[in-house]
Amino acid sequence: MAKLTHKRISGSTLIEVLIAMVIIMVIFSIAIGLYYNVLSNSLSHQKLQAMKQMELIIMDIKKKGSIWEDNLKIDSIEYNLSAKGSFHPEMDILEVKASINGQSLGSIRALYKRDESQ
Repeated sequence: MAKLTHKRISGSTLIEVLIAMVIIMVIFSIAIGLYYNVLSNSLSHQKLQAMKQMELIIMDIKKKGSIWEDNLKIDSIEYNLSAKGSFHPEMDILEVKASINGQSLGSIRALYKRDESQ
């Protein structure tokens, strides 16, 4: 009769594989958290946030018909509002500039109807 040999194959147990997967998942979740923090604090994210806020400011001024403050600070972004006369006597050109720590994030210009009663 042929001699049967019992060779033992070395490998990982199920517990070892699960522990390795848990370690990899923890490292991956930490890396994703760091990546999200880098993206949320980036200048491009702040520019988008500033543009949206400037649009909201312009919409509010168009509703009210006047500028209530020259300078605003919202979420560490400074907004400078200025109105200049336009070619039409009842209209003004509104310019809103956004900056953070002295670095410009952008500006928007819009026409709005000036409320003469205020």
